[in-house]
Amino acid sequence: MEKVEEIRYQKQIIQMYGNTKWFSTTTDSVLLCDFASLHLRDKKILDLGSGIGTIPLLLSLKTKAEITGIEIQEDVNALAEKSVLANHKEAQIHLFNKDMKQAPFFLPTESFDVVLSNPPYFPYQEEKVTNLDSHQKYARHEVAITLEELIQVAKQMLKDHGRFIFIYRTERLLDVFETLHRMKMEIKKIQFVYHPRTSASKLFLIEATKYGKRELKILPPLYIDEREAD
Repeated sequence: MEKVEEIRYQKQIIQMYGNTKWFSTTTDSVLLCDFASLHLRDKKILDLGSGIGTIPLLLSLKTKAEITGIEIQEDVNALAEKSVLANHKEAQIHLFNKDMKQAPFFLPTESFDVVLSNPPYFPYQEEKVTNLDSHQKYARHEVAITLEELIQVAKQMLKDHGRFIFIYRTERLLDVFETLHRMKMEIKKIQFVYHPRTSASKLFLIEATKYGKRELKILPPLYIDEREAD
C-alpha cells in the first residue's frame, strides 16, 4: 500500500513516497548520506540502485550538483519519480529505470565526481530467496548485480580520482577490500556501524578513490542508538 512520509534532514523536510508492504526509507541510506563528504567541485553524482529515491533526495539538500539515479525495478522507480516531483527537484535529480550494469551504455563514462550505493549485501543463493518477493530479492541479494560488478560499474562511471562511497555488511569486509584493490580503487576512509553499542558491527561505510594514493583513515565508530537526528 502506497504511503507518504516526511523525512527531516539538514533541517529541512522531504516528502517520500514508499510502500508499506515492500519499500520504504531505510536507516542505511540515511547513514550513507551522512557519511558522504561532498565538495563544491563535485558537479555530477550517481546513485547506483536508487530505490525510492532516498539518497538522491537527501543529497539534494547537501549539494547543488546534478544527481542521477538508476533503479531496475519499475514500480520502485515510479515512487522515486513521484517524490522528485513532490519536492520540486526535477531540475536537479534525473532518474533512470534501467539495469545499473548497463550504465556505461546510456550515460557518459568517466564523467561523475562521486558514485554512491546502498546495494544488496548478500550473495545470491536460490534456497535463501525462495520465499521472498521480488522487491526483497533485489534489495537484499545479489540477483541483479554482484559486488564485483557493482565496483566495476562505479569505476567505469567515475572520473580519475573520483570517489565511490557505499555501505556494506561487515562480514564481507575482506571481499570488499580485495575487490577494490584489484580494481585499483584505493580505500580512503571507513566507519564501522554498531546497533547497539554492545553488539558486533554488522555494517560499515566506506569511501574509495579511483587510482588514488594509499591513505586510509578509520573514523570513530558510529552507534546508531546514539546518533543525533538532524
